[in-house]
Amino acid sequence: MESEIHQKNITLVLTHRCNLHCVYCYEKHKDNQTMPFETARRISDYELTLDDGIDDVEIDLFGGEPLLEFDTVRRLVEYCKTQNYPKQYIFFITTNGVLLDDERKNWLKQNTDRLQMGLSLDGTRQMHNLNRNDSFDKIDLGFFRSVYPLQAVKMTVSAETLPSLADGVIFCTEQGFDVSCNLAYGIDWSAPENISLLGEQLKKLIAYYIAHPKAKPCAMLDVERLKFLSYNLGEYKRYCGAGYAMKAYDYDGQVYPCQHFLPISIGREKALKSLKIDFTNSVNDEKSYTEKCKECIIRNVCPTCYGENFSATGNIHLRDKNMCELFRVQFKALAYFVSELFRNDMLPGSNAEKAAYLKSAILINEKLR
Repeated sequence: MESEIHQKNITLVLTHRCNLHCVYCYEKHKDNQTMPFETARRISDYELTLDDGIDDVEIDLFGGEPLLEFDTVRRLVEYCKTQNYPKQYIFFITTNGVLLDDERKNWLKQNTDRLQMGLSLDGTRQMHNLNRNDSFDKIDLGFFRSVYPLQAVKMTVSAETLPSLADGVIFCTEQGFDVSCNLAYGIDWSAPENISLLGEQLKKLIAYYIAHPKAKPCAMLDVERLKFLSYNLGEYKRYCGAGYAMKAYDYDGQVYPCQHFLPISIGREKALKSLKIDFTNSVNDEKSYTEKCKECIIRNVCPTCYGENFSATGNIHLRDKNMCELFRVQFKALAYFVSELFRNDMLPGSNAEKAAYLKSAILINEKLR
């Protein structure tokens, strides 16, 4: 099975602590625990020398807010740069961006060859401050734009900011960032108006992209998601890499399927239960789909998260009903976007790729009700 994986993602939880209290945070079990440097070093050595047939490794330094443990970050990166590992690797941090003084910025600039960093930016100043403790003005946007020009900002949408989703994406885009935009996990999306709100916001974004053809669409409206939907519809493909292409090490060195299964996320009792789940038989396995999913045209490209499923329903294969409905809205919007791009002679790719996009859009319009 290892040969099917081209890259693995290893998460090291450097700290459970965070300096913000975001309204949508799924880490409900924070404490003051931190990972000792020696634990981080030992895990990095192990994963970067492991004979598993995988040559590329991304090591995500995670929290809480990982930059609260900046000294550990620095020691770990500088240590690994002295080693002659057989694997290619990169460290990656997603940060709230408020803990960067000049000294830290200078060190980060000097180490972009081994450490990349992404910023959590939740849209406009008003949206970001609503979600993330009035922290907008503490972030040096210019630093992230210049030092990590290829790295998209991570824009998380809460129920409170959903009515402004399009404005938030447009703001981030016009600040010079690519945008990875997603709905927050672990919050209540059951209000029926959220379905229509999301659809309206995505149509507003589509109009913006049609009017601004040089703007890169956010992740929700990336037509690449549809490229393979129309092929091999009889097969069952796995979207989530938890326990397969992903591992998450807690502060004490205990390994979990991914960060969504950590005690900080779902509590220690539930996290320990997740260690008994067999993830290896979930690849290309019809049994891993519910009857509803088997009937769904987007099943092979649906961004289902095993960790969120387990947290919400206790079953990695049983999706949260509310998130399911919101994903359906996203794919209906993608189908509409493809048709608008085609109508305006803006659909990207080769003729074969364009044909695949159009076929996928037709299937969605016919079968996703």
